[in-house]
Amino acid sequence: MTASITDPVNDLADSRFAMLPYIDELRSADGLSHRLGFAVRPRRIRVKPGQSAIVAWQRDEPGHLGEFADWGFTAVMTSPDKLANARRRAARHGQDLTVHEAADPRSAGATGAVLVSGGVLADPRIGKHVARTLDHLGGDLEIIGYNPARRLLLKHTPIDGVPEIVRIAAESQIHLAEAGQRWQRADLPSLPVEFVGGRDTSTRSPWWGTGDLRDRPDPNIAEEVGVIIAELHRSAAAGEDGRAIDSPLAQLETVNRSLVRLLPERETVVAEMLAELSRRLGSSRELREIHGDLSPDQVLLANSECRIIDLDRTGYGPAGVDLGRWIAACRVDQVLNGLERPFLDGYRSAGGEVVDPGAWTTWAMLVAALEPWRSCSATWRDETKRIVDLARTALDENVPTTQVAS
Repeated sequence: MTASITDPVNDLADSRFAMLPYIDELRSADGLSHRLGFAVRPRRIRVKPGQSAIVAWQRDEPGHLGEFADWGFTAVMTSPDKLANARRRAARHGQDLTVHEAADPRSAGATGAVLVSGGVLADPRIGKHVARTLDHLGGDLEIIGYNPARRLLLKHTPIDGVPEIVRIAAESQIHLAEAGQRWQRADLPSLPVEFVGGRDTSTRSPWWGTGDLRDRPDPNIAEEVGVIIAELHRSAAAGEDGRAIDSPLAQLETVNRSLVRLLPERETVVAEMLAELSRRLGSSRELREIHGDLSPDQVLLANSECRIIDLDRTGYGPAGVDLGRWIAACRVDQVLNGLERPFLDGYRSAGGEVVDPGAWTTWAMLVAALEPWRSCSATWRDETKRIVDLARTALDENVPTTQVAS
């Protein structure tokens, strides 16, 4: 199938950062809808500068063709081999790929890039895993999250009416199941994880609770989460089962390369913060079991109980990673301002001691600074500038430094 468009591709900051054509269209609801011929909202974009880009989209108005017709992807591909492989994979599952042709061949640039669209089942990396998983699921399915070429989240309600969440990923989820087992052994509140259909790329967990802490901020629950995380940090030292997380400073360097290209006006201040963080966090040697992506929206609620979910980044790392991520989430999202102090109070009451929270909060904010861009926000520039400025303020905080209790 082939579609065409007469408008040339804009050469704006996004395209210069990605070193690929079409990027501005992918992040624009109007541009993407024009390409596809129906109204959609871009949900999440992933870019490998100079190589590829892919965005997940969702229809504005659900149709009558089923849940999987309302979500899809559009990708920039620069390799003819990858395009041929993607077509073969899609065809195996009865899916079509649309190759969009630009009226002006120069819009593809020197990369020879083409723009390709398809449904979730044609996703170049997870489509086959989705198809295999669907063979083991009956009842109703609802897509609740789609990170293109990486993962798909489904709410599955079997015929017996007991709902569950199904996670389908491009790579093995053995580490997620192992993390769930460690949390259960330590009596930490999370959810059981089981594989679907004997394949380690798909997992299921019970659908639990009535919402999360981001939507229903509760200081008492935040304090309890602080206690739980202190217990987690004491539960095991590095060297036991589990995996080490990527170096926090290495994570920051990776994000920084994209950040300074998209926001060159903040390059100097970001460079200064990186130098300071290297000095203050470079001595973090003691590794503990951590959640790795802790924030209020990872905490499910049911009355006065909670469960902490999304353990896919759990591993061994500095305890400050969890503290910094929680504080950063509470400061960036003003709705959550009242959850920072109760969390820290609970953490300290359970024996945890905070090590340079200003530096770890700055680290967490910078690591997440491009989230508005990745989620295709039209106001990402102002949002990211605000996050960078908040990070600068956090770095100046003077808090006594101690060690995490063992």
